[in-house]
Amino acid sequence: MSKKRKIELQRAITELEKPYPKDDLILSYSDFLKVRDYLGYFQFNPVVLDNLVNLAVGIWNTKKRISRISLLQKLKQYFHQDTTNDYYGRSTKPNFQLKLETRKLLFNLFRKTFEEWNYISYKQLKEARQICNNILINIELTPIEEEWLCSKFHVSELILNRVLRYPVKSEVISNWAKRNFKNDILRNRRAELISWLIDQDSTFEIEQRILIEDFEYLNLSDLRAIQNYDYEIAANKIIERDLGEFLRKKAHYDPFDLTYHGEEVDLSFPELKLSKRPYNVIIDTSKEYPVSIPDFEKLRDEFYSNLLTHQKVTMIWGISYSRLNNTLKYSLLKKYYSSETYYSMCKVSKRTKNIELLKWILERQ
Repeated sequence: MSKKRKIELQRAITELEKPYPKDDLILSYSDFLKVRDYLGYFQFNPVVLDNLVNLAVGIWNTKKRISRISLLQKLKQYFHQDTTNDYYGRSTKPNFQLKLETRKLLFNLFRKTFEEWNYISYKQLKEARQICNNILINIELTPIEEEWLCSKFHVSELILNRVLRYPVKSEVISNWAKRNFKNDILRNRRAELISWLIDQDSTFEIEQRILIEDFEYLNLSDLRAIQNYDYEIAANKIIERDLGEFLRKKAHYDPFDLTYHGEEVDLSFPELKLSKRPYNVIIDTSKEYPVSIPDFEKLRDEFYSNLLTHQKVTMIWGISYSRLNNTLKYSLLKKYYSSETYYSMCKVSKRTKNIELLKWILERQ
């Protein structure tokens, strides 16, 4: 019988039997290889998880030929058995709390993908970081790990998300949020930043001046991005004109005139990355552009004429993201209710499962 068929049949048997694994199922990498193809079909045993995490951390720096990405993939698969996702996509295992040492080791794996990434191939690095990030969602750590996350928030959006979406109150993160409240690279995460200040002071309210500064900074950032995009397109045309005979050619689609051209120089088309905004962006339809760009004049008119509503909506989401209990959120959110904020209030109420707030909104209809 071929190896492939053996694996296929054993996987089918394990999936149907779903046995509870012995504590010593995986103590070494060779043990892991024996059950790798079936691990996801065993019942969840926290001891097996601990052993798997210890193994992954322990052999990360080894020079032996091992598949770190396979270890991480199977660790994620086994860890997420019997999980439920809340409205925010956070995974929670029913009636089970990871030991502190296990949580610290999981964080250690995440950290290694940034500080000891040379032990994994560059092609697998992005997936490795995403797996470790996914496992850390909704995991409470210690102030030591929180300090590292805060010190590295600028390195990766994954790290920044683990800071801003940390599941419990943290003096470390709240103090970091205060220090970085006007940091330009965080201006499009305003509501999440606010949530950490609200954790410490429930009376906090964002000033309209800060929202204006955010808005104008994002406009400036987008205008610069569009300008650089135009420069790259112009540079491509110059390269094609001056060096075209020496470069590889292929059939080319021109997004500006929506037509295909014959053998043209094979140049990569630039990518335009604009700011993520917490409100609808009015698109400029007057220009023949291959990508959507904001209509800055109309966007500015809309923003300033609805500044008070923007302030209320920002506070609604800031309170929602906070780690306050629903009773306190209920008392705070009522201040920001209006017909213009109805949609946000309802969405927040459902996300936080705040029944009392939903009933309060219903009474006002």
